[in-house]
Amino acid sequence: MGRKQLAGIIAAAGLGVVVVGYGAAFAFAGDRIPGDTTVLGIPIGGLSEKDAKAKLTAGLQDRAAAPIALTAGGSTFQVAPADAGLTVDVDKTVSAAGAGRSLSPGRIWHALTGGDAVEPVVTKDEAKLKAAVDKLAGQVNRKATEGTITFKGTKPVKHEPADGLQLDIAKAAGAVFAAYPSDGAPKELPVEVTKPQAAPEAIEKAMTEFAEPAMSGPIRLTVGSKSVELEPAELAPALAVSVQEGKVIPALSTKALEPLFQERFKALETLPKDATVQIVGAGPKVIPAVDGMVVDRAKVGAAILSILPKPTGERRAAVPLTPTKAKFTTEQAAALGITQKIGDFTTQFPHGTGYRNINIGTAAAKINGTLLKPNETFSLNKIVGERTKENGFTEGYIISGGKFEKDFGGGVSQSATTTFNAAFFAGLKIVAHKAHSVYIDRYPVGREATVAWPSVDLKFLNDSGHGILVQTIFKRSTPGTKGSVRVIIWGTKFWDITTGQSARTNFRQPSVVYNTDPKCEAQAPTPGFDITVYRYFAKNGVRQKTESFTTKYNAADDIRCGPKPGTVVTPPPGGVTPPPGRKPSSATNTTPPPS
Repeated sequence: MGRKQLAGIIAAAGLGVVVVGYGAAFAFAGDRIPGDTTVLGIPIGGLSEKDAKAKLTAGLQDRAAAPIALTAGGSTFQVAPADAGLTVDVDKTVSAAGAGRSLSPGRIWHALTGGDAVEPVVTKDEAKLKAAVDKLAGQVNRKATEGTITFKGTKPVKHEPADGLQLDIAKAAGAVFAAYPSDGAPKELPVEVTKPQAAPEAIEKAMTEFAEPAMSGPIRLTVGSKSVELEPAELAPALAVSVQEGKVIPALSTKALEPLFQERFKALETLPKDATVQIVGAGPKVIPAVDGMVVDRAKVGAAILSILPKPTGERRAAVPLTPTKAKFTTEQAAALGITQKIGDFTTQFPHGTGYRNINIGTAAAKINGTLLKPNETFSLNKIVGERTKENGFTEGYIISGGKFEKDFGGGVSQSATTTFNAAFFAGLKIVAHKAHSVYIDRYPVGREATVAWPSVDLKFLNDSGHGILVQTIFKRSTPGTKGSVRVIIWGTKFWDITTGQSARTNFRQPSVVYNTDPKCEAQAPTPGFDITVYRYFAKNGVRQKTESFTTKYNAADDIRCGPKPGTVVTPPPGGVTPPPGRKPSSATNTTPPPS
């Protein structure tokens, strides 16, 4: 073999080694990410393109969705990435990190030995980013304040001047983009700072020249020979002081002080009285409006501010009165057309224990004189109020769960039933009513109403086109005579109302119930049934429409207080005897009077 042939063989062998080694390096590096590559601290070096994408997606999930933290003027703000249209493009980020096969020796060498930190590729929605920056500006922007003084109790509290901020919209979008994905540390927003115009000593001057003297003592407002005093503690909640262009600017909210004015100016004012309609003698009469003379609210604020900084002895100001018209005039009251009886109904009640005189009478008195303008709604609960001792009521019998119990306001349903029937025959729209759960025979069957505070109410709408006035006439019961309550509704007659009813159907029989509860109230049985009542509307003798009201009365059980006959009663520990008048071996049935 010649020398040249041997050299060729050696060269070929060497080339083979190189090719094999190159092929091995290419096979090992493949499409792997360079070994030391990270994205936001997440190592993806040495991974295939597919595995790198999966790891990066999982690793960035929370951070990519986290709010972007920003700061300006000492305050921090947040922007949701979704609101700003910002997302991390994982595919492009992995590509930028060097994923993908290549025959380039440099690429193979870099994949085996290289890699560094790679910034994520972020995509943006320009419209959403602009909208987010505009919203951010509304949070960041603030005017420079010249300093203010508020009052804690009667103590003036100084608030120093503060710089103003204005977000640089043109640069802010870039700042928000650069801060994403957020690492949690707030990044500075580009803002312009504006300085207050007043010197720092201006607020101190406001304290000494106005705020402190303002709280030094009461002021006196006069109308002729009459006067009232207002204390600093009464005025302070409505008072504020600011500094503008170096000047002290006090402000007083007379709106906030209006409740105080209404109470304290009674000695200075003659308030207007609205016209109304009342029963005078045998029928309704328009009571004319009366105009008033009241302290001029447009001038009282300036009068108070003028004397607040003055020393003792000079803290007095005269305030003018101004004529004030009544809100509801005599002409408006007359135009209501309240001239006729349009509904009239009376119910009677037995004397019993006398609680009805209190509860029915109190409710009737509160209902009496109720004036409804067109399209206003009568609400018995709103007019009568909660049935409490403080509101004039006492305990009486009510129906709860189909049995009689004692509670405040028992018997008020008599006033409700009478009012319901007056509204029924007046032709007014019944908005809400509920019949008793069991039938009470002194009420018109199917045409009655129960009430309970605050959930069960009697409501009717004044849809007559005129005003209506509700009058009640109450007659107390005595041990020998029944009491009564009459409700008359006055207005302008607009319907002729008659009524009818179906037969009673679906009878339900009561059960006998023995009750050993010490608070047991005996109850006589009453069968339950269904009935429908009709209201016929007519004009000029011609029926126009019909309404129906269906009531399903439950059976009232025969409740007997005591154990069931034949039941062996075991005395309680200690040998406590049964309540007086009750025998343990038999039941009693002393029925309370129905509500």
